[in-house]
Amino acid sequence: MNIYLKRAAKALIGTAAAAVVFVTVVISYVQLAYVRDIVTAGTDLRPVEYAIVLGASVKQDGTPSDALYDRVMEAVDAYKAGKVKKLIMTGDDGGFHVDEVETMADLAIKSGVTSTDVIVDGQGYRTYESCKRAATVYGVKEAVVVTQRFHLGRALFLCHAFGIDTQGLPADRRPYQRILFFISRDLTSSFKAWMDVYLWPPKSPVEQD
Repeated sequence: MNIYLKRAAKALIGTAAAAVVFVTVVISYVQLAYVRDIVTAGTDLRPVEYAIVLGASVKQDGTPSDALYDRVMEAVDAYKAGKVKKLIMTGDDGGFHVDEVETMADLAIKSGVTSTDVIVDGQGYRTYESCKRAATVYGVKEAVVVTQRFHLGRALFLCHAFGIDTQGLPADRRPYQRILFFISRDLTSSFKAWMDVYLWPPKSPVEQD
């Protein structure tokens, strides 16, 4: 009996080890596949039509969080520098959590972006949908995606998965609270992003029971 238990334990350990290796490889692929497309500064961008500005949290008083503010302002600077012509503000319109996109649009317009150059996509409830809708709803073929560096690998992977030739513009303008938590969460989300693309395309969160 001990022999059988030892064999079973070895098999279980081997399976667990293989699973860990597989997950690690997938996460690494998602994070690194398009790392070459991340610029170090907005001045390094190749001019394109659109910037896809990914949503983030809004404070209780309705003002943008530090991360969201920095994303919008990085896109505004790229717009003013002539690197992009239109900003797609993509995030939650309040249908899933809280209205992010109106806050984003207001900040951009107040910061000097012409209102007709701001596109509001209120159904970008997560990165997968923001990238998918940019391609399928707005017909985007080339873009700059704007978010913090820890998020860019996954964002680029997803945008490229939907056929968008995408450059990544980091929006890290300051240190952020709970950054280790957000990095860890993004690594986990990277594995899900791979499954979403290759195995089980998800429904919108507001459509799920």
